Amino acid sequence: MERRFALMPPAAVLIAAALPTVASADLVDLIPQLQSPIEISAARANQSVYDLLTTPQGTAQGPTCDPLLTADPGEGACTGNVFRVFNQVRELVHNANELLGEGPTAFSLGLDRQRLGFALRWTAAEELAAQGSAATRFSGSQLNSLSARLSALRFGARGFRVVNAESGTDEWLAATGIVPLGGGASADEEGIAKRWGGFVDGSFGYGRQDDTTQLTMPGSENAFDYDGLDVTAGLDYRFGNNTVLGVILGHTERRIDFDSSKSIVDGTIDADGQSLMLYALWEREETFISGSIGVQSLGHDLVRRIAYPSLNPLIAPVDETALSSTDSQTWLASFAIGHDWRRGGFTVEPYLRGEFQSIKIDGFSERNAAGFDFTYGDQSINSFDAAIGLKVQHVFTPSFGIVIPFLRAEMHRDFGNDERTIDAVYSGIAEATGLESAQNFNLSTNDPDDQFYVGAAGFSLVFKHGLQGFLQYQQTFQLEHIDDQAIAGGVRFEF
Repeated sequence: MERRFALMPPAAVLIAAALPTVASADLVDLIPQLQSPIEISAARANQSVYDLLTTPQGTAQGPTCDPLLTADPGEGACTGNVFRVFNQVRELVHNANELLGEGPTAFSLGLDRQRLGFALRWTAAEELAAQGSAATRFSGSQLNSLSARLSALRFGARGFRVVNAESGTDEWLAATGIVPLGGGASADEEGIAKRWGGFVDGSFGYGRQDDTTQLTMPGSENAFDYDGLDVTAGLDYRFGNNTVLGVILGHTERRIDFDSSKSIVDGTIDADGQSLMLYALWEREETFISGSIGVQSLGHDLVRRIAYPSLNPLIAPVDETALSSTDSQTWLASFAIGHDWRRGGFTVEPYLRGEFQSIKIDGFSERNAAGFDFTYGDQSINSFDAAIGLKVQHVFTPSFGIVIPFLRAEMHRDFGNDERTIDAVYSGIAEATGLESAQNFNLSTNDPDDQFYVGAAGFSLVFKHGLQGFLQYQQTFQLEHIDDQAIAGGVRFEF
């Protein structure tokens, strides 16, 4: 819907008559009275756009947009999307002039300082920072699924070893129909028959992020709720007694809903995509080493609403919706090394794990927002997450097979995933010849937490002839502004 500030010719005449030719105040002068980093950044960017459009372009050329324009002239440089951008930033500038008591005010929205600050926040697009959350959480979910599979290979699909309370020697639980690879001819023959293994896992993650737009910290992000469903399937093959190679395919569907009750924002981000990972496991006695490398691709569909009022009867309120789509690609790799100690039915396993992610989100342009559309630059996210963990589990042997409840705790240290800046510029300016140098909205993200903790609890089931299942609840702790939880389950089998 195209906004019109003058519905009848008499109104346009009144506005034009009220316009002085020179502005002596602007949005930058209002900055000391603004409340948040987003408002300050938006004030600078909108004022820069207004100055660019109203400053003469060279000695022989006048301004791109005449400050006296009351309607789209339909020709020349200040028409179409350029005029729409000019008109909306002019309203903000004139509103600041009115509050400061200087400069032209005919196109003022008539808002008080707080409401003008809110309008400035609506013109920014800090919501885009949440795109990185969808990509990193999918990567993390796939790596968690891989970790669960590797644990199953060592403690399930390969067999369960316990210590005989009377003899003090290791014994394999033959009741499950699972026989260890190695340790005798019969074991080797059974192992050869069941070198192939497969699994299907599902995970539902959910959580929220708090609003940080009012904090004086580096970066400002809006409040949102999120959830995601991941489905993972894999196949692996055991070479000899110590080495396993496998492949994992994953699919995800994720949604971010911005919480307008906590932030000046409204909209959604929907993401779906696929992943492919190759992995390897080597184990010797109680020690193991594993590694993986993979790639994932996500499509992101974004809906961003821009809505703020006008108390000037000659100026229409704003209510527009920007639509856009883009893609992201991620390279990920991981390694782990650990050692387990067993006594009776108990197993204690300390381990060290590292995960690397390199994410690139393609630049894109919005549409449908009648001048409020932005064009965004590429985004890059690189991180290396190192974790020290401890897993404790106990084996029970009911008549139907094996039950293994477990607890897992990890301390994480994230290296390299720092605060980043998202570059955005009004699309109407970016498209106009000679105006690509317009001031960007430099939107800073939060500085991610360097250290956090993960706790998980669950159980595995192993039935006769190698069929397995598991269920797990996981929660992340000590993230300053994020609550993150996930429930995962799956089945595994040999053939």
